[in-house]
Formats: sequence, structure tokens, C-alpha cells
Amino acid sequence: MISYEKAKQGKRLMKKLIAEGKLENAALIGLIYQTPLRTGDAVTLRKSDLDGRTVLKASTKYGKLYTNRHGNPYRITRQLQNLLNSMNEDSDRIFTRRREYYMCFFHRYRENFHLHDFRWEHLRNEELLESQRRKKQSKPAQRFTVEVKDGKRIFKRVSST
Repeated sequence: MISYEKAKQGKRLMKKLIAEGKLENAALIGLIYQTPLRTGDAVTLRKSDLDGRTVLKASTKYGKLYTNRHGNPYRITRQLQNLLNSMNEDSDRIFTRRREYYMCFFHRYRENFHLHDFRWEHLRNEELLESQRRKKQSKPAQRFTVEVKDGKRIFKRVSST
């Protein structure tokens, strides 16, 4: 079953951090709950990796762009795009601190989940949506009849009329 519970929690946490004025942390949470980027890659994201609302970040682990199952890069909301572009306007860097700082910071705010839970939920939902799409497009099952001759089973396809 497709669940968006972690995304809802991430959105709530992002709004809470924006209200507290912690924009850099809110931007990281928003990026992680909207795309399945690894935390290390999300922290090293640069403004040059954004093309409008499209995230063109290459994975440091595999060296390939982060794309969905259809090969399209992930997209973010306009609100998050504006927030990311407003960070450190004089620099190409978005996040100024190291990954460990954000992990410690988030650890204080967590609500029974971890940062990597966002990634797992996003990827799991993507897989479930793809399997549902495949089921809708699949052909109906072929029907067979089974006859037994000389102790052997013989499968015959039933012709549809």
C-alpha cells in the first residue's frame, strides 16, 4: 500500500523550521522529503545542480544522475526552489555546514523516524506505483485446460471466442 506518512511528517517539520527561522535546515528537510537524494549528496547540492524545479544531481556512490524509474530527473516544488535559490545568494553553495551538523540537528527534531526514512518511502512508493501501472497494462491471463493422457498432464490453450 502506498503511504505518504513520512512525507507529511517532513512537510510539517519543514514548516516548523521555517517558522523558527532555520531556513537552511528547512531547505534540507524539504529536499530530502521531496526527492530520494542521499543525505551526503543533498548537503553538497549546488545551485548549478538545479535547472528550474529539476534537480540534476549526480550520485556520488554510482556517478549517475538521480532519476525516477522512467529516467526523468526529480522535481521539487516552487516553494522549495525559491527557498534553495535564496540561500547564500553570493555563492553557488546552498548548504554551508557539514553533513554531520545536519544529522545532529535533525536528531533533536525527529518524530520517530530518520532522514533516510524519507528516501526509503519515496523509492518504495515509486516502485509500488510502477507495479500498479504494470498490472493495469498487463494482458489478461491465458487460460489453459489440463487433460491427462497416459498419466501425463497435457496443457491446452483455450481459444477465446
